[in-house]
Amino acid sequence: MNKIFLLLLFLFPVIASAQVITYDTIRVSPGDERNIYRSQPRQTTQSRQRQQPVLPARTSTPGFTFDKSKLRYGANIGLSLSRNYTAFNFGPQVGYQFNNYFMAGVGVKYYYNKVRAFQYNEQYLYKNNLLGANVFGYFYPVRYLVVFAQPEINYLWANLKNETTGEATKSSGPVPSLLVGGGLRVGRSHITINYDLVQHVNSPHPSGFFFGVSAFF
Repeated sequence: MNKIFLLLLFLFPVIASAQVITYDTIRVSPGDERNIYRSQPRQTTQSRQRQQPVLPARTSTPGFTFDKSKLRYGANIGLSLSRNYTAFNFGPQVGYQFNNYFMAGVGVKYYYNKVRAFQYNEQYLYKNNLLGANVFGYFYPVRYLVVFAQPEINYLWANLKNETTGEATKSSGPVPSLLVGGGLRVGRSHITINYDLVQHVNSPHPSGFFFGVSAFF
């Protein structure tokens, strides 16, 4: 009996060390947060785009913006009639008021002159038609003063007839001009003293200094 007791006492530690300890488990779904083996959600394209850093928007450099309300319309109109002299001119112009100090634009014009003259008992009739185009600029250094420049290119068709002999001559060609001037600004009108720097022999402008009036609306 003692031998059996000693044998059991000897085998007990061996049996105890070989015992397998098991734990109860709970079945859970793959997406349950308790499932340590659940797969991580894939990152979609949309989520990747949301995670990308947002770059600051590019700021465009301020530039010229056309504004209809800054358009200015004007015209040069003249008519002179007498027994031996007839003159008519018409010249529409369109300008743009860039700011309080500067206005620029373009224009066209038409001139017609007819002059009857007498020389050495002979009578002459001179007629010409002139068509031209120009660009102009008005600068306002202070509120009531204006300085301007207006280069022009004109084309002249001229006829000269000796009414005593009946002899007639015709000529044509370009007539350049470059007007400069300065004076007063009254609202959108200008009263200036002008001068043609080119002084072409067939210039439609008077020789020397002359007054000019222009108005824009």
